[in-house]
This record gives sequence, C-alpha cells and structure tokens, in this order.
Amino acid sequence: MPALTAHLCIDYGTATTTALLSTPDGRWQPVVIDGTTTIPSGIWLDTTTNTLLTGAAAVDAARVQPDAWLAAPLRHLGSGPVPVAGTLLDPVEAVAAVFRTVAGQATGLAGAPIGGLTLVVPCWWGPHRRHQLRLAAGKAGLPEPRLIADAAAIATHWAAWSATPVEPGTCTLVINAGASGLTLAVAQHADDGVHLLAHHTIPHTDAAHIDTTLAELAVARAGGGAKLWEWLAAPEHAVERHQLLDAVRAAKESLGRQAARAAIVLPEPYPPVVLDQDALSAAAAGLREQLPGAVAQVLAAADTRGEDLTVLLLAGGHAALPGIAETAREATGLPLISISRPDATVDGAMRIAAPQIAQMQAAVVPDVPAPQVKYKLRSLGAPILLAVAALVMLTHTLETAWTRDNGGVPYAAFVELPRLGVSGLLIAFAGWSNGTSIAYLLHTAATTAGELAASTRIARRALLTAAAATLALAAAFGVAASAHFNLYQDTFPRWPILFALPVVVLTAAAGLLISRIPPADIPTWVRDCRTPIAATLIAALGIIINGAATSGTVPDVLEAVVSLATVERLGVAILGIGIALTIVYTRTARLITGSGLAIAFAVLYTFRTRDYYIWAFTTIFMWWVLTTLVHTVRTASPALDARIRLLLK
Repeated sequence: MPALTAHLCIDYGTATTTALLSTPDGRWQPVVIDGTTTIPSGIWLDTTTNTLLTGAAAVDAARVQPDAWLAAPLRHLGSGPVPVAGTLLDPVEAVAAVFRTVAGQATGLAGAPIGGLTLVVPCWWGPHRRHQLRLAAGKAGLPEPRLIADAAAIATHWAAWSATPVEPGTCTLVINAGASGLTLAVAQHADDGVHLLAHHTIPHTDAAHIDTTLAELAVARAGGGAKLWEWLAAPEHAVERHQLLDAVRAAKESLGRQAARAAIVLPEPYPPVVLDQDALSAAAAGLREQLPGAVAQVLAAADTRGEDLTVLLLAGGHAALPGIAETAREATGLPLISISRPDATVDGAMRIAAPQIAQMQAAVVPDVPAPQVKYKLRSLGAPILLAVAALVMLTHTLETAWTRDNGGVPYAAFVELPRLGVSGLLIAFAGWSNGTSIAYLLHTAATTAGELAASTRIARRALLTAAAATLALAAAFGVAASAHFNLYQDTFPRWPILFALPVVVLTAAAGLLISRIPPADIPTWVRDCRTPIAATLIAALGIIINGAATSGTVPDVLEAVVSLATVERLGVAILGIGIALTIVYTRTARLITGSGLAIAFAVLYTFRTRDYYIWAFTTIFMWWVLTTLVHTVRTASPALDARIRLLLK
C-alpha cells in the first residue's frame, strides 16, 4: 500500500516566501514559520560553520554582519556564484536552504513526508532559470516540482473567489507589482485552466531600485547629498547602510498603508528624516510613467484590445504605491480588482495543482484503521465523575423542591432553577471530557500518518456525537423534572439546555475543527483544553451542600453539631474555592485566591443572594468555555493565530 504523503506549494518570491500545505486527508493549511505565514527569502552565511541561516534568525544576524546577508537569492538564480562574506555562494544552495526550512516545517505540520511539490515562478522565466529552481528543490530533498507561472496563479485565485462564475474565454490583465519588478500578463481562462497569451516586465521597477531611490531622497532631505551616500557605500559602513535600507523598507510599507509620514534615523551627525506620501510618490514616478506604454505593448503582443478584457487584476506589495492603481485603471479603462492577500499566488497555484493532488491521493488507500485503544476506567474517570455529579445535582434539586396542589393535583412547583441549570452544565462538561479523552487516547496511540488520520476521523465523530448526546441529555433532565412534578411545562427543559448550550457549542466546534489541527498537535491541544475536573466537582459539592442547608435536608448528626446557617456558608465557601481553582493555575495563587473567595463568599452570604453565587460560578465557567473555544480556533487556523499574535504585539 502506498504511503500517505502531503503536497507542498511554495511561492518563493524575491523578497518573501509563502507556502501552502495539502495534508494527506486533503486539508489545506498555510505553513507558519517564526509565527508568520510570510518569511524572508534571504539567507545569511555563517562563515565559521559554513551553514546558511534562514527566516527570522537570518534577518537578526544580518543586522550585525550585513556582508554575509543575501537578501534576494532569486535575482541571482541562473547567473553563477554570488560573492557573500568574502566567499562565492551558489544561489541554488541559497534557495535550497529556504526550501529546506519550509519543507521541514511542512512535514511536521502534515505528520507525513512531502510526496508532491508545486513551485511558483515568474511568468517571464525561461528553461534555464526553471532548471535552476528544480535543482534547488532536489538539493532540499524535495520531489520533482511542477512549475506554475505567477500570473496564471493570480488569475486562478481571482476566478476561484469571484462572486460571479468566470466563463471560458474570459481574458484578464494581470499586473504583478512584486519585489522583482512590475510584470504585466494577459491571461485567458479556459476549461482546462488559465493560459498566458503574453507578458511584459518593466525594467528598473524592482524593490531594490525603489528602496534605493527612496533612500537617496531621505539622504538628500537630510542635507547629506553625495557625501553621505558615498560614506554609506564604503564597506566599513555596511552596517549603517543595511540599517538605513531596513528603515526605508519599513517606511515604504508604512506609507503604503496610507500613513501620513514615517521617520527614518540617519547616522550621526545627521538628523532624522521624515518621509511623506510625496516622497513615496516621487520614488514610484518611474513606475507610473512606464505603465501606460507597457500596457499597450502587452496587449499588442497578446493580440487583444481593451474591449477584449474583462477585468484588471492588481497584485503584489508595490500595488499600494501612490498612483499605481489609478494609472493602471486609466491606461486600460477596465474595472480594477486589488488582490491584497499575501498568499493569493500560492493559493492559486495550489488550485491549479489540485487535480494532480487528487489523483495522487486517490492512488493511496485512505481507509487505514485507527490504533487499538483499551479504554481503562482511569481514562474515562473524569467524564464518569462529571456525569455522576450531574445526576446527583439533578436528583437533589428535584428532591428538595416543593409543590402546591389542589385536591392532590399539583399546579405549581418551587424549584431552584439555577441548580437545575447547573445539572445541565455538568452533563455537558461530561460530554466534552469524554470526547477529548477519546481524541487524546487515539492520537497518543497512533504511530503512523494513516493511523493519525483515522484517529482524527474517529475523534471528530466522537466530539460531534458528544455534543448531540449531551444536548439531548440536558433536555432530558428538564423533561425528567416535568415528569417528577407531573407538570409538563417548557420552563424546566429550558434551564438545563440554556446552561449546557455553550459547552455543546464548544464540543461541536471542536468536532468540526479537529480535522484542521495537525494530528501530532492534538494531544497537546487536549491537554491545554482539559476540563477543570477538580474545580468543577468542588464547586458542584458546594452548591449541593448549600442547597441541602437551605432546604433543611442536612443529616441530623451534622445539624446537631453546627447550625444550618453555618452549613449554608460552608457551601458557598466551597463554591468559592471551586471558582478560584478555575481562574488561577499556580499553587500559591490558588491558595491565596481560594482562601480569599471562600472567606468573602461566606461572610457576604445571605439567603436572598444565594442564587448570585451560582450565577458567579456559571459566569466563570462560561469564560473558561470562551477561552477554550478561542484557543481551539487559533490552533486549527495557524494563519489566524499568526495575525492575532501580530495584533497583540
């Protein structure tokens, strides 16, 4: 039987690299490295060990020794060795180092080896550079790649996300304003995919040219002129030059996001310089001037006219430069759609490769049995204890209620409805605990990618079944209350369902999202989201003790020793301890918080406020449910998690 493998799609750009992974079970997920889905394409050569650093580590090292930094290996691919830190470096090796980093992370995410590879290439590349990229993939230990032109990938991405179907024969003009330069391509959509009719690249529009122009403007505004620029160009001032270009790139990105101005610090004794939208517009003037002529040239090469085109697609990091969108719209007279997603190209490339991926996966027998797991009582102890606590809470609530009747026929029942709701919450926690326990046992026992995939499918069914079953049980608790009092009203079912519903939603969401969590990470996710068993049981015990005291059902032996009022306060004190165990985690903090809440609850308790304590318990546990749901969503979506982390910074 063929082994289960993953398919990797990489958009190795001039400045940045993005990658998308198709796991053995058919899910697509971005490859996250250093907490982001977009990593630098550059490398840093460690001359002492002759090793290449990539990603954030390379960027950090380059700030200290910039002469060992190669910012854009893609520019040098096919042109021979490049001088780096006093030695000659093969750009194929540099590209392979980045591929190796991406592939290593992707293999860990997929839990399976990379069996298929798709690479995005500039549409103007010929056989020589394409061959060099294939060599880099081979040196990185990756399979023979399929190469897809960037313009075709962008057009495919737009067609997939378009609000209206794209008919065969539709032509689009793709302008890719990336770091390698401004490239225009005419793409025609057909039944078998996207075909490129013509392409044209505008010279001197790459990121390095724009950054240098912007840096020269900054130096001129500082009054340094040629003298400062000459000083920065000297080899001994490579660090200062690197810092200046880094600051210019950051300012360019900030101004591109419509910031009014951005400050740049220059070497002493020159004062800081403020760049504004006018400076950015001046740096982009060359792009705007050449764009209309380039549009006419590419349309002529494709044998098309403006009326033959449907839409203008503008993509790339430099699409936000002042006047680019307006100039493109005026030159074509077409409606403009801005493709702003940084993963748009790799998404389109993966969609082009999707039929090939499906064929490869169809050749693999997917029905691998899950590992044999022995469910011991210890493994299922938590859900059993929670289910027993729910039944005890329900029984005690019903037995301590009282009714009014007319001629032996009850017409009203006085029930502690919040306690009835807590019984529904407890049974919902039992379902959540049971589903996550099954997921944990299966994934810790699995040893192969096939077993992990099968375990994920079973865990998904277990969680969805637990969600449905606990919702039904919560409703059954309410029906049991109605039957107990012979009063068939919707008031009783409403309360346990209301309290159980957030946990049911969490369980169902986890069931839907667990297939998006890397199988190897599921045990860690379960440990992070485990039910606070001790806190829940202690809080439930406190509620039951308080309920027994308020209803006068305390055992006579205990009542002879302490008063009912003392037992009531003891119950809410225990409830406070349960709440404290839920909101804090360290031993010292739990001791301090638990003692404080227990004393405060006991001192402030009155008969009229007893329900408030149950509501406090419910609120705290709903907060736990919300944080667990957020953690589950972030674990299942690395891209969203990366954006949240950047936002929190």
